[in-house]
Amino acid sequence: MLVESTRLAGTSIWRQALPPPESSPAGADLAEEVDLAVIGGGLTGLSAAYHVLAANPGARVLLLESERIGHGASSRSTGMLTPGVGQDLGSIVKRFGADAARAMYLASLRAVEYVGELTDREGIDAGLRMTGQLVVAQGRSGRRRLARQAELMERLGLPCERLDGGRLRERLRVAADVPGTGDEGPAALRLPTAGVLHPGRLLVGLAEAVTRRGGRILEGAKVVAVSRGAPARVRLADRREVVAGHVVVASSGYASTLNLQHGRLVPLHLRLLLTEPLSGAQLGGLGWPGREGVIDSRRVFNYFRLTDDDRILFGGGRPRYLWGGGLADRPAEGPDLDRLVGAFRRQFPALADLPIARSWTGVIAYTLDTLPVIAPAPGHERVLFVGGWCGHGIALSVFSGRWVQEWMAEGKPREVLPWSRPRPPRAPTEAGRWLAARTAGWAMEQMDRMGCERSGAGFSRTTTRIVRALTGPR
Repeated sequence: MLVESTRLAGTSIWRQALPPPESSPAGADLAEEVDLAVIGGGLTGLSAAYHVLAANPGARVLLLESERIGHGASSRSTGMLTPGVGQDLGSIVKRFGADAARAMYLASLRAVEYVGELTDREGIDAGLRMTGQLVVAQGRSGRRRLARQAELMERLGLPCERLDGGRLRERLRVAADVPGTGDEGPAALRLPTAGVLHPGRLLVGLAEAVTRRGGRILEGAKVVAVSRGAPARVRLADRREVVAGHVVVASSGYASTLNLQHGRLVPLHLRLLLTEPLSGAQLGGLGWPGREGVIDSRRVFNYFRLTDDDRILFGGGRPRYLWGGGLADRPAEGPDLDRLVGAFRRQFPALADLPIARSWTGVIAYTLDTLPVIAPAPGHERVLFVGGWCGHGIALSVFSGRWVQEWMAEGKPREVLPWSRPRPPRAPTEAGRWLAARTAGWAMEQMDRMGCERSGAGFSRTTTRIVRALTGPR
């Protein structure tokens, strides 16, 4: 039964900050030769163009965006600036060892801090507030999971703070599902190096910084092919061509249209909803003085934050994979949104009468081992692929421009980490990709529902083998 989900506007609020679109580039002057062509006008592409121009004044840099800047995930997120890589720090330690896992997490912390440095340096008013982030337990199994996470982070020397039930209620009075005692684990963890911002204003500020340095941004310029060899040739849908000394592919979830990393990056659809503004009494009742971004402890988790005008932006639930890797926006109605609205009402029972203003979807890129990809595209000598942030996109995408600049200048980043590999795991067939996405999401939901402590507990050997075969590292 539809609860209230029909006819909700499907446009992200962050896109209101973007300038009016440019006219179609068809017939517009197009530089035939450039030093760097960037494909994709999200945070990753803009950061790559900016950092190359900052390090090489006078460089010929052209950014090509098939729609408008920020068309993809960059303008559709919650705007939560968070550290971390992968889905689970413990699994990263098991696969790569404690030193590599710690190095990747520390790199993500530097990425969070760097967003503040960059916006200060360029005078970008992105509404950044370093609020920290709360990870709230869901049930006794959630407390035990947070206890293990805290122990591991403390052992690795990574910043986190344990909160018991009383200290959590001082920061937030909405998480009713944290039964148990301190002996089982904390009610929440607080990650101090995290914040919230306005992604639309960040996109605009980065675009302006690129053009100030002489870079060119061309919207409505759809790239259909990138040649092998040096120099690279970038062909547009209208048959124009750009010859580039280097190419950065920063289209992430949309990269499948270029047949790069095909089957290795899985485009997943996420949904968010936005409420009408809270009254002063409603906001006071939540007891949310720090206005932190919040996620819960489940494998398939919900996440939410306050906007500057006191609305709640809420996302979560199982990500969706469309057959064939479909990228089209899903409509702002139907069962998926009904479930998300229901989750919001359960999380905020005191706000049962608060209207939902709108909902939208966004496509993110997931690798099957949940690590990003920052490496040359296989078989392409001068093409660097950057993306697949797996839910940690704001901080890592902005910071990735520095890695791009180092790679172009030195042939590799100064710090080589496990995500610097050209071939992440691959699901070789469409049936394999569809089954991997559906089975893994379903299995994690069931584990959360049953309070399973270990991956695969309580499931048949067949299901476990499917998940491991299609989503595990190789």
